[in-house]
Amino acid sequence: PPSAPPTPPPPSSPLPDVNRQTTDPPCFPSSATVQRADGATAPLSSLSAGDSILAAAADGTLGFDVVSSFSLADPSAKAVFLSLATATATVTLTPTHKLPAGPAKALKQASEVAVGETMWLPPPARGGGGGGGEGEGG
Repeated sequence: PPSAPPTPPPPSSPLPDVNRQTTDPPCFPSSATVQRADGATAPLSSLSAGDSILAAAADGTLGFDVVSSFSLADPSAKAVFLSLATATATVTLTPTHKLPAGPAKALKQASEVAVGETMWLPPPARGGGGGGGEGEGG
């Protein structure tokens, strides 16, 4: 079920931010929020190397991963974002960023999520706004 507690992803799982060492666009706007290991929410722009945040593993399960210096957001980066909305949550990300969607929680590019398809989102974090969990949107 979508409300299952997070499990740790493999240590090599990538984080959803821009790599300062490349010209890759950011996956999320710097104002997007993440859940820290203590349950609090924080904007991406406030993260530092070594912070532990909730992230999706390749199989769609949620767990905590450590932010590396290579995955920190670049405030000067520019990108086109799209927003996927459900009745309880909105996710803003680049069209090519992957998220768990569909009955099998398969990772799909955001641009490929269809209207009415289930997106698997984390539950709302303590002290944060917005909803989470299972939702249909597009």
